[in-house]
Amino acid sequence: MHKWKRIITTLLFGIVWGDNPNSIVKPYDGPDPGYILAESNGGLSNRLRVLASYMHIGLAKFRGAHLVFIWDTNVACPGQFLSVFEQINTVIFATNSSRYVLDKNAKIVYENSFAVMNWILMQNDIPKNKFGFPSWREIEYKMYSRYFPVQEIMRKVNEFVIRHNICNASAMHLRTTDLDRIMGERKRLNIKSFFKFVESRPTDEKIFILTDHPDIQKIFIIQYSVNKIIFYQEIVDTTHQLPTTANNFTSLPIEHRYTSLEHTVIDVIIAAHAKVFKPSPYSSLSELVKIFEFIGKKDRKWCA
Repeated sequence: MHKWKRIITTLLFGIVWGDNPNSIVKPYDGPDPGYILAESNGGLSNRLRVLASYMHIGLAKFRGAHLVFIWDTNVACPGQFLSVFEQINTVIFATNSSRYVLDKNAKIVYENSFAVMNWILMQNDIPKNKFGFPSWREIEYKMYSRYFPVQEIMRKVNEFVIRHNICNASAMHLRTTDLDRIMGERKRLNIKSFFKFVESRPTDEKIFILTDHPDIQKIFIIQYSVNKIIFYQEIVDTTHQLPTTANNFTSLPIEHRYTSLEHTVIDVIIAAHAKVFKPSPYSSLSELVKIFEFIGKKDRKWCA
């Protein structure tokens, strides 16, 4: 009797929990658009720029092809896209560990890129201004409009914006971490111009500071106090971020970011709410602030 109970139990368990060969996703109904593959291992704003470019190329040049985008975390971008932005329905995010599966089935595999959007579009024969086609500016606006910060990030942003009245404040971005290495001495950031900016604003107006280095943040806080200079989070100083080997401090790589990816996105979106923004020259992150400012205030009712 016990033997038959075991047999019946096994059969029922197999029916309920076993693999069902009929429970598969049916084939795509219609012509398969396939996918293209692209990659960027730069910082956040560089990646978003390359991602936006190839999203459009997949749609416009390859008849609606999806995009597989290689997004590996590194010191320049310490986090995944889907940890800070909502899923995009035509994009699949992957890492280099999956390349051996993905490369061979892609319509085309693009090389790792740090290029600006205009260059990528030009190289792929996307017209800049042609009747019946969107302009490069329109493409940029449409593709970046697909970047929606996740709900938790927007909750934190909205709380900060309301608490500090950012819609009636100014903001500034000071990029220093890797600027000298990339641009050289001639294009070094002129900090004095940011002192002049702060002093040019009304006395009772707060200034939101977006920066990638704790020393810069401290300089402005000491100079003008926290009643004037506001920030989302205090950046941890260098000694607390140094990696250790055998109990000895080692140097940080030049591309190291002192803020988390979430912190960076929150900073960008807060700055995009300000009524006046002073950018850092030669910085794609400053450009990202201005793009989000345009999209947010035009389409998303920021500071309405």
